[in-house]
Amino acid sequence: MILPPLRYITSFASILSFAWAQVPWPGAVPLAIRSPHFNSWLATSGPPRNWPTYWNGRVLGWLGYIKIDGVTWEWLGITENATALVKIGITPTRTILTFTAGPMEIEVTFLSPIEPTDLVRQSFPFTYMYLTANATDGASHSVQVYSDISAEWVSGDSKNEVTWNTTPGDDLVFHQVQMASPSPMQEFNDQAEDATIYYAMANSPNMTWQTGVDAVVRGQFGRNRTGGLLNTEDTNFRVISNNWPVFGLALDLGNISEISTPVVWALGVVRDPVINYGSGGGKIQPRSSFFWTQYPTIRDAIGAFVKDFPNDYADLVSLSVRQTIGGVDITISNGTDGQWNTSDVMMFMKSIDDSSRTNPTEFMFSAFPAYLYLNATWAGFLLRPSLQQQAAALPASAYAMPDLGSTYPVALGNTSTAGTEALAIESSGDMIIMALAHAKVSGDGSLISSYYTLLKSWANYLAANALNQTRFISSDGQSNPNLAIKGIIGIRAMGEISQIVGQADDASRFKDQASAMLQDWENQSILSNHITSTYGQSASWGLIYNLFSDRLLKLDFITQKIYGDQTAFYAMQIPTAGRYGIAYDSNALDQVKSQWTMLTAATTTDNSTRDDIISLVRARAWLNNSTLKFPTDYNAASGLAIKTGGRSSPAQGAMFAFLSLNLPDRSIQASAPSGVGGGDSERTSSKRNIGAIIGGALAGVAIISLAVLYFLLWKYRQKRRVQTPIPSLDPFYPHSDVPAAENPSNLHPLRKGDRNLHSQYIRQSAIDSLTPGALVPQRRKSSLHQHSRSRSIPTYGPLNISEPSATSESRDAASSSSAARDLRDEVENLRREMEEIRAQRIYGDEAPPQYQ
Repeated sequence: MILPPLRYITSFASILSFAWAQVPWPGAVPLAIRSPHFNSWLATSGPPRNWPTYWNGRVLGWLGYIKIDGVTWEWLGITENATALVKIGITPTRTILTFTAGPMEIEVTFLSPIEPTDLVRQSFPFTYMYLTANATDGASHSVQVYSDISAEWVSGDSKNEVTWNTTPGDDLVFHQVQMASPSPMQEFNDQAEDATIYYAMANSPNMTWQTGVDAVVRGQFGRNRTGGLLNTEDTNFRVISNNWPVFGLALDLGNISEISTPVVWALGVVRDPVINYGSGGGKIQPRSSFFWTQYPTIRDAIGAFVKDFPNDYADLVSLSVRQTIGGVDITISNGTDGQWNTSDVMMFMKSIDDSSRTNPTEFMFSAFPAYLYLNATWAGFLLRPSLQQQAAALPASAYAMPDLGSTYPVALGNTSTAGTEALAIESSGDMIIMALAHAKVSGDGSLISSYYTLLKSWANYLAANALNQTRFISSDGQSNPNLAIKGIIGIRAMGEISQIVGQADDASRFKDQASAMLQDWENQSILSNHITSTYGQSASWGLIYNLFSDRLLKLDFITQKIYGDQTAFYAMQIPTAGRYGIAYDSNALDQVKSQWTMLTAATTTDNSTRDDIISLVRARAWLNNSTLKFPTDYNAASGLAIKTGGRSSPAQGAMFAFLSLNLPDRSIQASAPSGVGGGDSERTSSKRNIGAIIGGALAGVAIISLAVLYFLLWKYRQKRRVQTPIPSLDPFYPHSDVPAAENPSNLHPLRKGDRNLHSQYIRQSAIDSLTPGALVPQRRKSSLHQHSRSRSIPTYGPLNISEPSATSESRDAASSSSAARDLRDEVENLRREMEEIRAQRIYGDEAPPQYQ
């Protein structure tokens, strides 16, 4: 039977709300983030009865039931008898919800795979949801499971008409939903109006499906004691809000005491093409997702994805990466011969919850540490569209454009005439710095060679204008020394680029210009032993995050005295800072920008100040009084997102700032510059190899980045064997040892003198181990045979990471060194696990789970 809705069971709701309030979970957790238009979250603040939502808060109908001995329990959505949510676990790629439902404990995992070495898999916009369970009383019970999605996934306007169909097959069943009249390259309420939604499940004798009115389909599962659906389609196509059509998939597991093999659903949001790109000369180039190069039909792709479901998916990257990776589309062009051009890969970023711009340079800049660390080749894919389009522009602009267009997914170029040049220092500096960073970390000099003339023209513009104190502004609207130093570092970076490509005269000129301008900048910008945020006003200050570029590029251009003085100044601001961060500028004391905060923290010279700054960002990331997704811009005191505050923004890739500083430089393969920025040498370069993606530190990102973002709040997971049938679902964050904050105002984490209180409130991180060179994994040769489908993946050694100390005072140099070794071991083992999974053909050859 189905019990009455929870809203009528007031006593149960009161108990549940009380229990919920005692657990310091984040205000919202990610469920499925795979692309700029596939972005689903679940609010956790308040009672745990919420529909999943889009990043902007719009409801996305996604429901889950489990029937135990004829009683239906709900574990996702708001309709019926709710399970009790007792635990939330977050790993780099998974969100794990643990519930109790009568005599069983169930775990529901939302897995968004991240595959930095495989463009086919990474570009496929699908995610997994899977369920396991066990009986707490040890007895066998009759168990059935069910899930559906609504047509709300198709459009941001519930008044739009949709159509659908179901495709059953021997190995797979999937529902397909789309708008009756899609609007290509259009958005409504930030949702794509040209997407097709798929919901799939492996077929088996006890699997059933049905489409129709929400109450009818869900009622069928509830009324039927074995949970069977009718395998019928509703053919009455209609608007989304008219008798809310839903698309259900159910499975009868029979009498069991545990679900040891996961029950898996696959959800996808597919658009084709994904972006319109202005390729020069007035031409518009539709670009598709890279996965189409391997799969001729969507049915083939879905079948491979369901079959690919891993039994021991290694943790690859941190939580913040889901926003960073999910904020881009990986695209490919179709040649005149009708074949996919696999040498023409481009990535496009959307400024989510900001202005819907395409490839905004300041967002790319803040996210760049993550792309460099995950896979430096991807960083080049992200730069190419901006370089190629601007090189082809006639007439060419003297400075870099701030974006490729104001309305994603249309990338026809920046057409704004108002304020574009005001952002020229920011945009030009960003592009030159990113181009050099990509070349140094990847070893690929094709971009800096092909677009040398373009980059040089931007550097000339910076040399003429970077010290102008009134004409230019940053993306934050500031005209200040922080903006100027970005331009000066950009000129110095151009000197390095010129040297790499053999242009000695240019190299000498740019380096001399940068050095002279740096001296002038110091005289204009430094007062009372700190860098001001307003010229000539010693009381002004800000986060000088643009110094990070000097550290990232290893230029040793900025003096250590400047870094030391700034660190001391930041330390003085911490005691009076807001609960959730230091203001990014003294002209906006109530506003924090998490991305700039993390870049700034990476420039500090002592661990205590660095840790204090990081812990403020962590406190906001784990704030539970708001359903808003972790934003980039928020109020320093309340943590509430500022309007267009970067919720679910890819700019959170700045959380990788520390990790990117430890990346080794590679020997750069670069040819002499080609003609006027046309990019010819890049297109013909024999050094370009799309198939061999340069990996960076593939799997260790998870452990280390969480240390950066969440300030030492993880616990060591037990070493997992490749053959273990189910992933370990222990929470990545030990919430249980964080006490409830009954009076949060008394728990400001960073008041000087309150360090002991802080260490009780939130566990300290092994962040002290993030010293230069500490995080570079040691490569080993592999003796494993590679699966024919897999890429070449390096093998690494064993892991062993110990529980961090509870207080910062108790750590010393020896423990810091030990933590660093443990982290390196963790990195190596995670990489080894991923290779073993691939080598043993878990991907691709094992059949999907079957249930008898």
